[in-house]
Amino acid sequence: MKFANVRELKNKTSEILRNAEKETVIITSKGKPRAIVTAISEEDFEDYLLEKSTGLQDMLAEAMAEYKSTGGVPLEDYLLKRKKKRG
Repeated sequence: MKFANVRELKNKTSEILRNAEKETVIITSKGKPRAIVTAISEEDFEDYLLEKSTGLQDMLAEAMAEYKSTGGVPLEDYLLKRKKKRG
């Protein structure tokens, strides 16, 4: 694990990104950790986006609530319902 401060991040961004492909780089500001720079694969990036997508999380929560209240619906019916809601 390496450390870099904000000034180094600004002046040596490419170098820090290359280092992050090998090991995690902790970015500090005023001596305190502020961020982590680490390598990510395309597959992991897709998983991260899906996990952090509030729209997707809302859709899943709505689907789970409907499933619990009605015992489930066929996928085709659910997709048709979503399509009608959008416009």
